[in-house]
Amino acid sequence: MDRFSKYNPKASLLFFASVIVLTMLIFNPVYLSLSLAGGLLYSIKLKGKGAAGFLFKLVLPLILLVAAFNMLFVHTGETVLFSLLDTPFTAESLFYGFNQGVMLGAVIMWFSCYNSTVTAEGLMSAFGKRAPNIALVFSMVLTFIPRLKKNLAEIEDARMLADSEKSKMKKALNNLSALVSMTLEESIETADSMKARGFGGKRNPYSKYRFSNKDLAVMLFCALSFAAVIAYKAAGKTDFIFEPIISMPEVSFICITVFAVLCLLPLIIDFAEDIKWFYLKQKI
Repeated sequence: MDRFSKYNPKASLLFFASVIVLTMLIFNPVYLSLSLAGGLLYSIKLKGKGAAGFLFKLVLPLILLVAAFNMLFVHTGETVLFSLLDTPFTAESLFYGFNQGVMLGAVIMWFSCYNSTVTAEGLMSAFGKRAPNIALVFSMVLTFIPRLKKNLAEIEDARMLADSEKSKMKKALNNLSALVSMTLEESIETADSMKARGFGGKRNPYSKYRFSNKDLAVMLFCALSFAAVIAYKAAGKTDFIFEPIISMPEVSFICITVFAVLCLLPLIIDFAEDIKWFYLKQKI
């Protein structure tokens, strides 16, 4: 059971926003590796074996592709791995591309965890009072792609025998036409339903989520951790040099520890709750 997903959506959103923004801002392999590891471990906690399949099918190939692409087109650095047609291919450009791939992979992994943790209802609860229309549109966008995939699968199953003699191109066009018609029909039904329920008028948004001291503690920790890492970055404590040689000018173990704890926060919360319940059971 994932206990972090039971927290208030505001706390979850602040956590994911902090981790993802820091992952994109700090271009340092140490921090990016921690972010990717934290996202992978939390994804395994949420999805089990499916997270490993997602890693090997999408994330790792993406990292290798970006690394190879950067090495092919960027030739800066002093450490030449090999030369082809008088063009040097350097370790620095390969490592830089690998770092870019890790950043993209970590961001994708965290968004995957976000999609499994924060539901459309939670998003509406977090922003329903401040910006209800924007929250509604955003939550509908998040459910649009999964709904399209589900509808397309239903159409393909229904037309499997009907289009058995047609070419793949004609099958695809027929399925696309049916999908567009089905989507438009669902859009009209959704609009009519929203109108019948009084959307657009004055209303008080309902939320089943309650804000507790635990949510406040998580939000304070995320905010303070984000501010601390940004302060270290502004002081140059997270810099990393890729050319002409690979080096890390300064190593701040405090900043690395804070960032690591932030990335592992959902797992730490689960572990702390497990210890708590273990001691409570021992007292029975």
